[in-house]
Amino acid sequence: MEAIREIVGSEPRVEPSRFAGMVDPQICKTLLTELKLNDEQVAFFMPRVLARIREVYPRMQKKLVLNVGVRDLLEVLATCPEHVSGVLTGNLATVAETKLIYTGIRGYLSELFCSDDYLDRTSLVENSVRTCMARYKLNEGSDVMIVGDTPRDIEAANASHATSIGVASGIFTLADLAQAGARQVYRNLKPTKELLEGLAVKRAQSG
Repeated sequence: MEAIREIVGSEPRVEPSRFAGMVDPQICKTLLTELKLNDEQVAFFMPRVLARIREVYPRMQKKLVLNVGVRDLLEVLATCPEHVSGVLTGNLATVAETKLIYTGIRGYLSELFCSDDYLDRTSLVENSVRTCMARYKLNEGSDVMIVGDTPRDIEAANASHATSIGVASGIFTLADLAQAGARQVYRNLKPTKELLEGLAVKRAQSG
């Protein structure tokens, strides 16, 4: 909102829930279009707004809280040589890096796929899955596991033939995520025996 107000001079109407699962450039384009800007104006303002977001977000006051189980799960996965952990996010890279560093989990993550060059999640996921398959010599898209908390996350994962895992940590329920086609669904990311088996973690677990 701040970036659009500064660059365009108009106040967008922001309801975060309706953007769940969308990528930042897509949200930006939607808001600019809703301000009644024409295509030429949107094309002019959009890169300027995105650049301003990259400047504004790191210095904003924020209170970021990890979802239940995230750190514990990452600690387990860090001991599993057959797994590589990463983040695939609809955020711009600057925003994502700031969040991951702020919450203290950046060191657990070998891969980071962000939305800077994408206008939809499906393309972002498709290219990320393709990159992982090539980089780690994977045979199938299903060897890439994508965890998401919105139907858009699940639909994009399925479109790329990745293993879609729904976690009801946001505004969507287990039923919502299952209906979207998630191959597995969980209430949170606590590293329970059930979740670790679903993630194909090959070690003895407890709890």
